[in-house]
Amino acid sequence: MSFECKECNESFVSLRSLHAHIKKHGKFLGDYYVDNYQRKDKLTGELIPFKKYDQYFATDFINTRNMKKWCKTAPRAEVKEFIIKTFKEKKEAKGLRGAPPSIYLQTLGIPDIDVCKEVFGSYNEACKQFGMLPMLSGQLPNEFKNDYSDTPILVDTREQKPLYFKNAESLKLDVGDYAVGGDLYDYTFVDRKSYQDFCATVTNGYARFIKELERCRSMGCSLFVVVETAFDKMWANNRAGYKKFNLDYVYHRMREIQAEYSDCCQFVFSGSRRKSEEIIPKILVLGKKLWTVDVQYFWGKQLKEDGLADRETKTKQRVQKYKPVNSRQRGIFGGD
Repeated sequence: MSFECKECNESFVSLRSLHAHIKKHGKFLGDYYVDNYQRKDKLTGELIPFKKYDQYFATDFINTRNMKKWCKTAPRAEVKEFIIKTFKEKKEAKGLRGAPPSIYLQTLGIPDIDVCKEVFGSYNEACKQFGMLPMLSGQLPNEFKNDYSDTPILVDTREQKPLYFKNAESLKLDVGDYAVGGDLYDYTFVDRKSYQDFCATVTNGYARFIKELERCRSMGCSLFVVVETAFDKMWANNRAGYKKFNLDYVYHRMREIQAEYSDCCQFVFSGSRRKSEEIIPKILVLGKKLWTVDVQYFWGKQLKEDGLADRETKTKQRVQKYKPVNSRQRGIFGGD
């Protein structure tokens, strides 16, 4: 494969050598590609800015807002063709074994589940057109709306800033930060993360986290990572935080985990610490009923209804010390 310079028609054996050559013409890479290829937003006709080579030629819109608006207004047949083509390209490029969950699609900037539902009738029907099965295809059980605030919660002894629960005890857990014991135990655990913790875990702590997921899979368990912020607030949190993260890289790592460990790991952006205290008992009590459900998709909708996706509630952080409990006494790992 050769790469030809559009300025002088000279050919190069690699993209890297072409890019080094372009500088000799006194041009920045962005100017070179925008001037010579002029890829335009399907909705507005504006020139798409160049960021990276792969991104430039895989992008049809300046932002996801334009993409969603185009999907609503363009001829339905054209929209279907675009979505099918996009998903099949991502399937091949990423080596996906199934159609990704909602947060994967959002961070990748391609048509999300709601767009697919509107165009194809359902996400399952869209997946058939892609030649894929959904990674998470289950329906949210009706019991999810129940109040589980009185549930006895087991908190890992190493949890630094434990959430507040009415009925909780301390126990060293093999996986995660929170679980339930006795008859409620259903091989389901929750790992609580602040915004900073989450970003650090999937980047600098990636290898260590993968080991935890491997252990979780070998035990036949499922781990829900509950992040104490709304997904829509991630960029604002990053700007305001004392440590800045490359969120594109954070999301890239998260997508890798979702693609490989969808059978034993989900990410849920709760909205706040208070909302984490609300959703964690639901996840732990319902357990296996949620393993195949895209919990983030349904919870994200709930946050928007509550007005928390755009505005996090400012609540006083409640931290409680829990008395220790014997693991055999609680029967968490199949004991009495």
